[in-house]
Amino acid sequence: MRFAFAEILDFTEYDIVVEMKRTTDGLGADVAIDAVGGEADGNLLHMVTATKLNLQGGSPVALDWPIDSVRKGGTVAVVGAYGPLFSAVKVGDVVNKGLTLRANQCPVKRQWPRLFEHVRNGHLRPSEIIRHRIPLEHIDEGYHIFSARLDGCIKPLVMPGAG
Repeated sequence: MRFAFAEILDFTEYDIVVEMKRTTDGLGADVAIDAVGGEADGNLLHMVTATKLNLQGGSPVALDWPIDSVRKGGTVAVVGAYGPLFSAVKVGDVVNKGLTLRANQCPVKRQWPRLFEHVRNGHLRPSEIIRHRIPLEHIDEGYHIFSARLDGCIKPLVMPGAG
């Protein structure tokens, strides 16, 4: 799927690392983005250390994929949210591959005018990812649908006064 001039890979359809390597003749991408953060589902070890032992702030799997997917000397951009606790991130791989990490949280207020201009000009089409409209009165059910990724929910739109 393409969105905003970027190639988007659905981890439920592909092994992300294998697909990135395949499409780049084994070299890896120049740049990969983690836009998910610590809320990604990890393996059993991630779940136990995060939820049962409180040793890490979520799963590092969404950050591991771009680290493993970029070429040596590549760049990994992190806009996904991570907690302040230790996360078993592959820092050794970052160093060994000579990667550049770029990270930031979006300055939403500053970006609104530019974002709206991209929507008006057709460069961004929010309808491609907004598949659910949730009345504010049903926000608890809507959050459950979103957090459990039910019915293909990617980004729900909360509609005040729609119920």
